[in-house]
Amino acid sequence: MRGKIIAAKSEEKKENPLHRQLKQFQNKDVQIEQKNSESKDGKLLAIDNYLNVAIETSEGIEFIKGTKILYIQRLN
Repeated sequence: MRGKIIAAKSEEKKENPLHRQLKQFQNKDVQIEQKNSESKDGKLLAIDNYLNVAIETSEGIEFIKGTKILYIQRLN
């Protein structure tokens, strides 16, 4: 006897714990130190699972690729 295969309800995507921690920096003032020794200060607008960020600086909105980031520090 052949049984029907019933698709199980797909699990919701589990969020990376590191990403969850970094999301708390969203809309806060941060300093981003890059691997090439440059640093950017501004308001963190968006961050994704690859640590790509959008930051609002005095020059405007800038996008920084996650592979270029050394660390992100929250400013007071």
